[in-house]
Amino acid sequence: MYSYLLEELSKTIGARMLIRFEYKGDAYTVEPHLLGRNHLKQDCLLAWVVSGKMPSENIRGNWQTFQLNGISDLKAMEQRFTKHRPGYDPYESSMSRIYYRI
Repeated sequence: MYSYLLEELSKTIGARMLIRFEYKGDAYTVEPHLLGRNHLKQDCLLAWVVSGKMPSENIRGNWQTFQLNGISDLKAMEQRFTKHRPGYDPYESSMSRIYYRI
C-alpha cells in the first residue's frame, strides 16, 4: 500500500493533477507539488490546499505538509493545475530528501 501511495502521488505531481484524500478524519482537495522525507524521517507531501480544513499553525498561505501515513482514500481528479503557487520552493528546506517535485 505504501509503495502504491508513493507511486500514485509521483504520477499526480508529474501530471499536475488535483487529488482528493482523507487525512486524519478530514477531506482535502490539493495541488500536489513535492514528495519527500522530512528531517524526522517521515515521508510527506507538500501541497497547495484547494479545499479542506486548515490548522491554525504551520500555515504558509495555503501550503500544507501531509505525512503519508495519515493519507487514505487517495483519488486523482481529472482537473489539472498549470502554475506554481506563491511561495513554492522546489528545494523545500523542511525536507531532508526529495523524491519527486514539479
